Amino acid sequence: MTKEQIRDIFIEEATEIIEKLDVDIINFEDNPQDKDLLNELFRGVHTLKGSANSFGFTRLGEFVHHFEDVLDYYRNTNDIVNPQNIDLFLSSVDIIKDVMWREVDGNEGVPDNFNNILEGIKSILSQSTVGSKVEHADLAIDFSEQAKVIKSNFSEEDIIRMKSTLNYGEELYHISLTLDDDIFFRGFDHARLFKLLSDEGQILESWWNMDDIPTLDELNPERSSIKHVDVFFASDKPSSEIEELFEYIDEHEYSFVHVEKDVEKKPEPEPLRDEDIKFGRREIDNEVKTSGRRANDRDDTKAGVGRRKNDARSFVKVDTTKLDELFDSIGEMVIAQNFLAENEEIKKIKSEGITKTINVLSKITRLIQNRVMSLRMVAVSDTFEKMKRVARDASKKVNKEISLEIYGADTEIDKTMVDALSDPLIHIMRNAIDHGLEDCTEDRIAVDKTAIGIIGLRAFHRGGNIAIEVSDDGRGINRDKVFSKAVERGLIEEDDDLTDAQVFSLIMQAGFSTADVISDISGRGVGLDVVRSSIEKLHGRVEIASEVGKGSTFTILLPLTLAIIDGMIVKSAGDTFIIPTLSVVESFIPSKEIVHSIKRKGEFVDLRGEMIPVVRLNHVLEIGEAKPNIWESTLMCVESEKGKYAILVDDLVGRQQVVIKSLGSTLSRIKELSGSAIMGSGEIALILNVEELLIQGCIK
Repeated sequence: MTKEQIRDIFIEEATEIIEKLDVDIINFEDNPQDKDLLNELFRGVHTLKGSANSFGFTRLGEFVHHFEDVLDYYRNTNDIVNPQNIDLFLSSVDIIKDVMWREVDGNEGVPDNFNNILEGIKSILSQSTVGSKVEHADLAIDFSEQAKVIKSNFSEEDIIRMKSTLNYGEELYHISLTLDDDIFFRGFDHARLFKLLSDEGQILESWWNMDDIPTLDELNPERSSIKHVDVFFASDKPSSEIEELFEYIDEHEYSFVHVEKDVEKKPEPEPLRDEDIKFGRREIDNEVKTSGRRANDRDDTKAGVGRRKNDARSFVKVDTTKLDELFDSIGEMVIAQNFLAENEEIKKIKSEGITKTINVLSKITRLIQNRVMSLRMVAVSDTFEKMKRVARDASKKVNKEISLEIYGADTEIDKTMVDALSDPLIHIMRNAIDHGLEDCTEDRIAVDKTAIGIIGLRAFHRGGNIAIEVSDDGRGINRDKVFSKAVERGLIEEDDDLTDAQVFSLIMQAGFSTADVISDISGRGVGLDVVRSSIEKLHGRVEIASEVGKGSTFTILLPLTLAIIDGMIVKSAGDTFIIPTLSVVESFIPSKEIVHSIKRKGEFVDLRGEMIPVVRLNHVLEIGEAKPNIWESTLMCVESEKGKYAILVDDLVGRQQVVIKSLGSTLSRIKELSGSAIMGSGEIALILNVEELLIQGCIK
């Protein structure tokens, strides 16, 4: 394995652990007495330490080791983690992220606050020294009790005896460790391993080879002196889950064996005497019922264990590149199937068998396409969980009390979009907390609101698309203030008649801000324009609704996937184009009476009393002549942040889902185009970027 491959494996594993630490600490803050969650935190940090040391990232391993000690102290005592230490935990995770990337990049420096955070961690440890000594003494007593049977070979009688102590659903395992003396450098700790094993089940008996223990003068604390350990261990957990505890021990250093349950031969029963058979009907019935319950309990337990084992085997990590390649292949299959279905020569053949075969092939192709699509879909829950940390940090910086309410976290979306969604959500979340909510509790109480501000984060399906909402119950957006600022900056004219939605969309213009005070969270006008551009790259759009005194809602609308798009197929000047359905409000052929031409402003249509500008597609793309008269053409009414526009095309062919293909180097320079697709006839259609098309249409 190359260094690059090792580096990539470490980054993937470490990033996953660090992201989970962030989420777990935030959840632990709400439940500081939850020992299970604290144990989960400890296991994550322990794994990260071992991983860092295994891959040679010693600075990271050293810092994580101190953090692990603190968590280990709290999980083994009754002390409650105070709010200041929660802040320290989160800062430690930030340090871990920073140091990890520095080590990956070969940067030997450390973050500015590295020493302060490390001292904070050590100060907790120094306060817990006495407790730790007592705890380790107790631990040593426990282990010595477990190791009462001091023998290198366990007899068959020993194993039978241990099997007899197993509870329903438990299995017996034999763990044998033969450790190299450098094991400590890879994150291994004998005591902690036994502690982790105790968390997963019960240690029945253990044997430690003490023959090679050096004298006190010769003892090297950096080298392992205990080389061989034998453990018999009982657990109802899947074996794969237990074996994860040995992840950072080399394969030649341990063996992990499932001790099969042998059926023990029972002694022959003595012949029954007449008096032994004198049971009443009630006793027999009770005995039968009890036996039945026990049998059912055993069956349920076995089924439960079976389910856990199956669950442990039900997931496998796959590189998303492979999924993309698989989906591309499915896309080619869809195109080939469409070729077959629309082939004129085949259509001429009057054969019921061929028609049936083509229909079956089409059905199977769609089924495979949907199954492969589902592999790309992931829940937004992980992204939503990350927002808890964002909301917490932002609220503390501006000294506001908030409650983050999350809904629809199990809503699924394309994996590639989830990755790109994080930054826009962070911008909107910070903006809602900094600008959306009132500045102080007194202001909220004065208008009959709760003292704590409510931030909502919600995902749901809307019209075949995914909608993600970030809402606040704050003061709302001042429409007049936004309008005046836009006029001042020359974005609009003072006599422009704009809807509320159009006015609110102006705050997403680059550099636009109405903040009276600039903060380090928002207020510089460098956030919401980034949100808009990021979402447009995902073929989506942002809608803003607000009511003064009630609050604001930012809604991100996205297609379900970036691999397939639902589009309206149109013709213009002989070429085929696709307009994403997400942008289309309606389509119509206008009558001559509603078409108007306004001097120095261009062509308009009067649609139910609303004057909508007309953008001629062939003029913007400079592709040739289309139908000269608007009333002989089709208008596609689209909505963008600039308002409604009518895109003039020659014909509307229909609506279709198409597989998105990337553009070549030449066409990719044209901002008005966002991709291409191969139609069933083999013709190539270009997918339009509606926002850029309208910008260029207004210029021309």
